[in-house]
Amino acid sequence: MTWQMIPAWIAVALLTALCCVLIVRRFKLKGQIDRIAARFMLTSDEVLSPEAETLPSQDAIKVRLAQLRESMEAVRKQLEDEAERRRTAEIARRQLEERYGMAIRGADDALWEWDLRDDRARFSPRWKALLGNAEEELVEHIHEWWDRVHPDDREAVQLAVGEHLTGKTSGLHTEHRLRHQDGSWRWVKARGKLVTDGAGTPVRMVGLVSDITASRRMQEAVVDLANSLSAVSGDECLRKLVRSFATVLGVREAFVCECSDYPTTRVRMLARWKAGEHARCVEFDLTGTACENVIQSGHTVFAPRDAGERWPLEKQYERLSYLGLACYDSGGRVIGHIACADDKPMPEELPHQAILKIFAMRAAMELERVTFERRHPPSALPLIAAVAPR
Repeated sequence: MTWQMIPAWIAVALLTALCCVLIVRRFKLKGQIDRIAARFMLTSDEVLSPEAETLPSQDAIKVRLAQLRESMEAVRKQLEDEAERRRTAEIARRQLEERYGMAIRGADDALWEWDLRDDRARFSPRWKALLGNAEEELVEHIHEWWDRVHPDDREAVQLAVGEHLTGKTSGLHTEHRLRHQDGSWRWVKARGKLVTDGAGTPVRMVGLVSDITASRRMQEAVVDLANSLSAVSGDECLRKLVRSFATVLGVREAFVCECSDYPTTRVRMLARWKAGEHARCVEFDLTGTACENVIQSGHTVFAPRDAGERWPLEKQYERLSYLGLACYDSGGRVIGHIACADDKPMPEELPHQAILKIFAMRAAMELERVTFERRHPPSALPLIAAVAPR
């Protein structure tokens, strides 16, 4: 059968049905396209610019994508700026820590930190060296500190720490003695400050410790010197003088000698302090001794650690370190000397020269007075006054 054999009305009906199918499929396809486009359109509460509202959906998507790119670029710029600020802050922090560390080292202070939650403590190498300990010789516990406090200072230290922990003081400030590894006592100044957590609860205390042994000894020496100036007896004055001299230098032995002859080959001790008590005075030959250099040169002689090598005779008396100062009379002649020695090295840095000069001058005054009284005993004074020209 061919198309020519189909009746006309059937052909018209088929064409009409085909057109209807095509129209229905067109509307369905348009609906799918609209739904897809709606996914890329702005939400209902966003407002398009007048230009975007009049654009087709594809152009609106391009506008939206451009806006998103601008937002992403702004966020990226903010992140770069924040990273740069962090780098700058980190550099500043490191510089500050470096300057702080240099200041601490220059001030010769020791750092410490106490964790209040478990009593663990961290001490800097300088803190450990201050007490003569090696890095590995101390455990990280606060009792390494408390157990070394002098018994006479312990109560005051505990009171100062307790008052700061309870908020009665703005900081920890205390001066006390700590036991050195060699058994001696070192004066320290401790400063500290509480560190709290976000809730305001104290969790740590951090601070510094300074060795003030030399300054405390000088304070004690000034007091002793003032007391010795008022002593009536010459022997009593000299005895106080050598004791103060040993205290200031932190040494085992100190003595004052007068010249026995001129030119001087021998000296005679007038006062001597040794091992914590007054000792017997002796007269001795200067040859081969450190005292010979003081008397012959008239200058200060200081050997902080090699006295035994420079003067083998001193080594026999366990004098590994030595300090001697010449004493002059009013005419400028050397009449004796004041000296100290120890069986261990002395600190390289001596007390202020003014303090040493006071000791030498005070000893010289007493030596000159003793010499005058020996030459002119009290019984001869009335006779001298009688024959003196008027």
